[in-house]
Amino acid sequence: MEHAFWHERWRRNQIGFHQPEGQPLLHRHWPSLNLAAGSRILVPLCGKTLDMRWLADHGYHVIGVELSETAAADFFAESGVEPTVAEYGEFIRYSAGAVEILVGDFLALPAAVIADVQGWYDRAALIALPPAMRARYVDHLLAHLAAGTPGLLITFAYDQQLMEGPPFAVHEAEVRRLMADRADIDLLEMRRNVPFSEHLRDKGLADAHDDVYRLRIRTRKE
Repeated sequence: MEHAFWHERWRRNQIGFHQPEGQPLLHRHWPSLNLAAGSRILVPLCGKTLDMRWLADHGYHVIGVELSETAAADFFAESGVEPTVAEYGEFIRYSAGAVEILVGDFLALPAAVIADVQGWYDRAALIALPPAMRARYVDHLLAHLAAGTPGLLITFAYDQQLMEGPPFAVHEAEVRRLMADRADIDLLEMRRNVPFSEHLRDKGLADAHDDVYRLRIRTRKE
């Protein structure tokens, strides 16, 4: 992962990619995964998203993974809870209640942690990575999820020539190129919108769309 870039973004509070109200597309489409309460849900590159709190409030155990320790600390501070902080292999583990955040490089996350979840949610990971890194991320994620594991992926798509990421434009063709050999993919919704972030509008982005996918792992890659 590009550590220095993301640490600097969080240090300067340049987090135009953060949605303070959470993601309504998660609320609308998560029930289609049919996951039982108590399921363990992986949220890669989670930042301090309130989507983790929403999932926890709906009965799930959330395992976020985040490069920035600032983001992890902010999540719990803004939730009004004091987390337990401890070393966890190469990671630092923040935990309180039904949410834990592992601070470190997602590509170093042990396979056993990924294999032990029953679902996953990606709103901020794939679109945060430049093209050269997306395949590595997808490979590490999908290679270790158990067969049958469902996930919800929300991407952000626009004309990449209009703006440099992040967030980067990830269109349906790329999602299928990266994931179709390991997962069944259903496009649930394509929502055209004006970008929510003033930061993105200031960069000249006036038109974009969010795409919502439901995925289910077919086989584990050996």
